[in-house]
Amino acid sequence: MRTDTSYLGLWLPHPFVAGASPFGYYVDTVKRLEDAGWAAVVLHSLFADLYEVATDLSVTGSAIEQRLCGLVTELTRVLSIPVAVKLSPFFAAFGNIAHRVDEAGAEGIVLFNRFYQPDIDTTTLQASPHVQLSTSDELLLRLRWLAILFGHLHASLAATGGVALPNDGVKAILAGADAVQMTSAILRNGPAYVTLMRRHLEDWMDAHDIAVLDDMRGLVSLQHTTNPAAFERANYIRSLQSWHRHQALPH
Repeated sequence: MRTDTSYLGLWLPHPFVAGASPFGYYVDTVKRLEDAGWAAVVLHSLFADLYEVATDLSVTGSAIEQRLCGLVTELTRVLSIPVAVKLSPFFAAFGNIAHRVDEAGAEGIVLFNRFYQPDIDTTTLQASPHVQLSTSDELLLRLRWLAILFGHLHASLAATGGVALPNDGVKAILAGADAVQMTSAILRNGPAYVTLMRRHLEDWMDAHDIAVLDDMRGLVSLQHTTNPAAFERANYIRSLQSWHRHQALPH
């Protein structure tokens, strides 16, 4: 059975990558991730302005998109290493911006940047940082866009955010992910959690008679699904009807 994959032109023995976390702050904790068996490690950002929310109400969406694509073009021009772009889902036409980033030369697109939202302390009347680890509920948005983009871009696709359980990793690959980045699951369960992720993937492939990871990637993408409406707004009413059939309305 082959679980190897290619990401940013790199060969990885399996798709599970340790995302940016406090484990990346020190050499010895990075070594713990390597020893546990993670295929690669993402280090934390070096520059705070890689994490920007547009608060100037005069700045247009098109200006932000042009600046982003221009930055990618410049980076890919001056760098000899592959460039991956971690995008926010908050674009009016996300498919278009992903396509433009791909055209600008990005070798990888990571879905999605997970902004930590500030809370309000009602005692001090100040905005306060609020860190909440991700859960499987956040995976659905990633699955939708992985499935839509699969087969339409040159860049590698990576999922990040919401991969909390072993079956979440299988879902991300079925949607079209080349790599699956995990952070919250490592912080909850420790570096050894990768062993469970790999074992579940192998068991799933064995149960479905799939010997090579490439043969399962994108099987449930928009390109291959028999129900494209599942990834579109047309599925909204159907989803509500499904909930109504299985739930009792409150009295």
